[in-house]
Amino acid sequence: MATTPTISRAGSSIPGPLGLPLVGAKASMIQLYQRPVAFLRHMYNTYGDVAVLAKNDPMLMFAFGPEHNFRLLSNPDLFHVKVDTFAKRIPPGTALTRIWFTNLLRMDGDLHKQQRRLMMPSFHRKQIVNYHNDMVDQTQRLLDRWKVGSQLDLLREMQRLTQSVAVKTLFGLDDEERLERLGDLLQKVMKVAMLGMLMPVDFPGSPYHQVVKLAQKLEAELRAIIEQKRMQPEATDVTAMLVQTYDEDGEKLSDDQLIGHLFTLYVAGHETTANALTWTNFLLAQHPRVLADLLDELNAKLHGAPPAIEQLSQLPLLEGVVKEGLRLFPPAMAGLRVTTEACELGRYEVAANTSVMYSQFITHRMPELYEEPNRFKPERWFTLNRSPYEYLPFSAGHHMCIAASFAMQELKIVLAMMLQRYRLAVRPNIHLSLALRMQAKPGMPVSIFNQDRQFKRTPVRGPVRDMVEIER
Repeated sequence: MATTPTISRAGSSIPGPLGLPLVGAKASMIQLYQRPVAFLRHMYNTYGDVAVLAKNDPMLMFAFGPEHNFRLLSNPDLFHVKVDTFAKRIPPGTALTRIWFTNLLRMDGDLHKQQRRLMMPSFHRKQIVNYHNDMVDQTQRLLDRWKVGSQLDLLREMQRLTQSVAVKTLFGLDDEERLERLGDLLQKVMKVAMLGMLMPVDFPGSPYHQVVKLAQKLEAELRAIIEQKRMQPEATDVTAMLVQTYDEDGEKLSDDQLIGHLFTLYVAGHETTANALTWTNFLLAQHPRVLADLLDELNAKLHGAPPAIEQLSQLPLLEGVVKEGLRLFPPAMAGLRVTTEACELGRYEVAANTSVMYSQFITHRMPELYEEPNRFKPERWFTLNRSPYEYLPFSAGHHMCIAASFAMQELKIVLAMMLQRYRLAVRPNIHLSLALRMQAKPGMPVSIFNQDRQFKRTPVRGPVRDMVEIER
C-alpha cells in the first residue's frame, strides 16, 4: 500500500473524498472497477487535476491531463511502472514467472532501455511492412467464414482475428494446425493466469495448478520455435528478428527474455486491437453519414480490394476514423506509476512509493483539447495535431507501446476489408458496459449483411451512452 501523501506547501492536503469507516478507500476502488467512466469523471470534475482516492486511506492518487501525463511518463527514473503484487506470490525461476513477468511492461531503468533497444528493429516501420500480407490473409479467412444473415459476437470474432494475426506475425508458422494449437494454448494461459495467481495454492485441479502446467507447456513450445528460428536466418517474423538482433555491445536477448517478451507481445497486440476494432465498428454503425463517406473513400481508392501497403497512407478518412475511435475508446482508460522518491506533482508534495493513476480517457475528453469531446468526429484529424501527452492511446514516453505502428496498420487493413464486404448492424437495445481495459461487456452482438449501404442506427442502452453523443 502506498504511503500517505504529505501536506502541500500551500498548507492544504491533496483533495479527495473521505473513505468510509473500516473499509477506507476499498469502496471507492470497487466503484472505479465497476463504473470506471462515471468514477473517473467524478474524481476529475469534483476534485480537479490532482486528487486522492480517499483522504483517510490514500492507497491511490490521480493526476489528470497532459501536464501530468508528461510528468509521469517522461521521467522513468522518478516514476516507475507499477510493481505487480502477483509476482511476489509466484516462486522465482518457474515457467510462469518467465512468461508473465519478464517483459517491457514490468521493467524499469537500464534493463528496460537495453531490452527495448534490442526489440525496436522488429517493429521499425520498414519491418512492419513485411507483416502486411499476413494481416490481409488472416482477415480474408475470417471474412470468408462469415455468413450473410447470421448473428455473431463481433468482439469474439475480432479476438479470433487478432489472435491469428498475432500468432502468425510473431511466429511465422506455416503449419495451420500448429498455429491454431499455439494460439489456443496462449489463450488458455491468459484465461487461467489471473485467477491462478490470486490463489497460488498448488493442488490438483486448482487454477494455480492448471496455469503452472499450461505455462510449462507453453514455454516448451516457445523454446522449440526459438530454436527453429535460429536455423532460419532468412525468416522475417517477429521471433526470427528478435533472435537475430544484437546491440552495439554484442548483447542479445536471452531465451528466458524472449519467452516473456513474445507472450506479452501476443497479449498486448491481441486484446487491445480486438477492442479497438469492436468499438470503431460500433461508432461507425451509430454514425451512418461517416460510414457512407468512408465507404466512398474506400471504393474510390480500393475498388473492393484489400489495401496495398502504399494505399494505407492515401486514405485520410480511414486514418481519422481509426484515430477518433482510439480517442473515444483508448485501449486502456488509465495507467499507473509509482514514485521512487518524494517529489512534486502539480502544487503538491508526494511521498515516495505513492501509486499515481493517469487517465487516457479523461485526457481525450478534455474540451480545451478536443472540441465537442464526446462526439465522434473523424474529420477533426484532418487538421488537428496533438502532442503525445495530449493524445496517448498507446501511452507515451519511454514505455509507449512498441507495436503502435503495427496496430495502426492492422486496424486500417481489417476495417477497409470488412467494411467493403459487409454491413454490420448492432443488436437493438443491447446493454453495453465496459471495463478499465475498454472491453465491451457482454460483447458486441451484430447481424451480418452484404454491404448494401442500407445504414440504420440502432438504439443501445447502458454506460456507453454516457461516453458518446450520437448525432440525430
